[in-house]
Amino acid sequence: MKQVDASLTAYLNTQKQIQSCDLYDVILANGNHYYYTDADIDINNGGTVYQHGKLLFKRQQIKLNSTLTVDTLSVTIYAGETDMIESKPIMKAALDGTMDRARLHLKRCFFRDGAVVGAVDLFAGKIEIKNAGGLQLQLSIKAETSGLNMNFPIRKYYPQGSFSTGSGGVVTASSTDSRAVIAPYIPRKEVLL
Repeated sequence: MKQVDASLTAYLNTQKQIQSCDLYDVILANGNHYYYTDADIDINNGGTVYQHGKLLFKRQQIKLNSTLTVDTLSVTIYAGETDMIESKPIMKAALDGTMDRARLHLKRCFFRDGAVVGAVDLFAGKIEIKNAGGLQLQLSIKAETSGLNMNFPIRKYYPQGSFSTGSGGVVTASSTDSRAVIAPYIPRKEVLL
């Protein structure tokens, strides 16, 4: 369930024509934030100014679910040579690793008479660069829950107590168990040791 304050709830329940825009927060691995919007003007939301006209964002539709899901969001950024992140053109920053381990937060912002009523968090995740070239940068944003769709490896033997944590947090083999071997068992040609 999305958290929405009372004024935004009243606005969404009473208005028939709603004005809104997207707010993008790009967070680099070094902690620097870059705020952008797809609106025609700069947006001040909670003291943070989201800039318009710097980068042109285009995203895919988002499906909102009431259950825990693993999803990705595709975002395309159109940028010129003068559009910068960390004092570098955005295409160079994408290709030289500046945007590695970056994150993106997407919000939907609502207006009444040109003033911000509130914003709703829609999506957050890790940025992966799909394609960078020319004027467009294609990103795939992997949701926070991206590890939940992985299956636990089957046909593996994990002996209990054969490894322990040594000094400095290093995992070492136990001195009392010298015969345990971890090996996959797939009943074709492999042999369990």
